[in-house]
Amino acid sequence: MTSTTRITAAAAALLAGSIGAAQADIKIGVLYPTSGTGAVYGVPAMQGHDMAVDEINGGGGVGGEMLVTFARDTKLKPAAAAAAAKELITKDNVDVLVGGLSSAVGLAISEVARQEGVIYIATIPKTIQMTTTKLHKHVFRTSSHTDFEGDAMAQIVAQLGKTKLCDIQLDYAYGHDLAAGIEKGLKRHAPNVEKVIDLRSKLGATDYNAQITQILGTGCDVVTSGLWGSHFVNFAQQAQPFGLFDQVVYISGGEIASHEIAGRMGKDYPDNVWSNTYELWYDHTVPAHEKFQADLAARAGTKETAMWPVLAYIGVKFIAAAAEKAGSTDADELAAALEGMSIDTPVGPRTIDPETHQADTGQFWGPMVRKEGVDYRVMNPVTYIPAKID
Repeated sequence: MTSTTRITAAAAALLAGSIGAAQADIKIGVLYPTSGTGAVYGVPAMQGHDMAVDEINGGGGVGGEMLVTFARDTKLKPAAAAAAAKELITKDNVDVLVGGLSSAVGLAISEVARQEGVIYIATIPKTIQMTTTKLHKHVFRTSSHTDFEGDAMAQIVAQLGKTKLCDIQLDYAYGHDLAAGIEKGLKRHAPNVEKVIDLRSKLGATDYNAQITQILGTGCDVVTSGLWGSHFVNFAQQAQPFGLFDQVVYISGGEIASHEIAGRMGKDYPDNVWSNTYELWYDHTVPAHEKFQADLAARAGTKETAMWPVLAYIGVKFIAAAAEKAGSTDADELAAALEGMSIDTPVGPRTIDPETHQADTGQFWGPMVRKEGVDYRVMNPVTYIPAKID
């Protein structure tokens, strides 16, 4: 494998007599939050990343070269993520960046990748900006995006026959873009739905009482939202005493159907919630998923595994496939290899669009319901909504 940043074949040959031929590595700069509030996502994501690296290296690597991880904690802060990305490139000489969580962090990493001319694969951030207005030749996304997500939510609004809608989002890139995606989707699927209120909360907000009161005062029959993680947990806990979930159907992006949230909330998870996830530990719709989940469970030491590992796992698989196809870690050659690339994953095949650099990643959607003998909510039925906008 060739690379402009590595020891040349001729130089390696000169060293072979005394220390053996030098073996190059494929250096991956990994950027997930592994401390603070983001650790509930970042730590499982790192498990998926490490699992993919171990599988590939255990099979002989990529063309005989091993994948080597250089991980940094983004702390869920754009500035920290950008500084870490810069350090990974300039000090650790990584060949590719992967990861991110919030859209703001993803955009910050992407900008560093643009400036430095290094490939960045966004495995979790969903803002549509990344593959539209802020697209560049070295950024690729393997997660879904806000237009796909918003369109799926609008389809569910139409399916349930709802007519009066309230929307609550977080006041940053993901929330703004998801709200816009829902608006576009409603025009396609439910043009007669009336939106009666738009609410925005700060990223990291913990008090939602004012917004809950406003929603209850509108008389809406459906709430669309992108409150994720602890934002949803806090909102739900504060809304339950008011009976909000008895009065509306709550349709949410932000993967609050994942076991990370459903398992954590247990019996406190509210009724009348429809949401999404990239993967469910108990759903083996795709045959390859059963082995993936069993391997992940063995690694994590728990039967009920998290969702986020599969996203990081897929990102590594794309890196390896691109390096193998390109025969190089040169950024432009990797980019050319990634454009139009298809791979099989534990949740189905994924293909990266050569023009937008966006993978065709849909999501599983459904109502979260009680199951006898289980202390947490599960999705039933589970429906895959593909990454397709009609």
